Amino acid sequence: MDKLTIPGDSRLEETIRREVGHLPGQAFIFSGTGDRLAAARFLAAAIQCRGEERPCGSCGPCRKVLAGIHPDVMVVRDPDHKNLSMEVLRQVRQDAYVLPNEGEAKVYLFPDCGILEAKTQNVLLKVLEEGPAYAVFLFCAETAAQLLPTVRSRCVEWKVRGAEESGEADPRAAELCRLLEAGSVPALAAFFTGLETGKVKREELQAVLEDGRRLLTAALLYRSGCGGSPGPGSGLTRRQLNRGADILDEAVRQLRFNLNTGHVCGGVCAALARCIRL
Repeated sequence: MDKLTIPGDSRLEETIRREVGHLPGQAFIFSGTGDRLAAARFLAAAIQCRGEERPCGSCGPCRKVLAGIHPDVMVVRDPDHKNLSMEVLRQVRQDAYVLPNEGEAKVYLFPDCGILEAKTQNVLLKVLEEGPAYAVFLFCAETAAQLLPTVRSRCVEWKVRGAEESGEADPRAAELCRLLEAGSVPALAAFFTGLETGKVKREELQAVLEDGRRLLTAALLYRSGCGGSPGPGSGLTRRQLNRGADILDEAVRQLRFNLNTGHVCGGVCAALARCIRL
């Protein structure tokens, strides 16, 4: 049986494990150059998992998800047509209101949104907006633009990185941590103003802030005597590191709801400025 993993994107694995207990919605888009289907299955297993660390990969529900036999995880396909037909999506919509068989949720996995036409996507709008809390929809798309704006607005997007993108942290994340360490509010404001005037893309800003959170977490472990070596932000106090990581984590959550990048930049800058004064 395959191992539970997202090839080339351990960062997303970490994010899903951390957030699965309080997911910010019932519909998710997995976009990007990485293994989107593996990422969607990873989340599906985490949702159904009964282990302490979700997904554990060894409990019955995890094994069933990986084997493709979990009764509450359905891969939406239409072998009789080139694209997903209206009838298939109507069946999905109707089934979503039926209680789960074994798990706490029913998961509908769309492995290729390239075969999900605009006219058929509208069938899902009502269930995405007003459906039961136990119905979860996972859309795999090369780009979120394959889905209608009305569908995207009801989803949280997670970008899946390919192996070529999984190297060192974004250098801007390290710069952000060093600015926090220097304690200069004007320099911090200039950093975020530069991102905003440079028209930073939402997924790009998300990656910078997520990498920044990881660097602050690593610095906190070092300051706590849990190993590692000095890095960006390690000169901050443990209280500042904790608060800074929480601020960046919350900003990443906001970006998944398609909030304006300028709004997020301003909010993060103000919050981090207060963090400097702790």
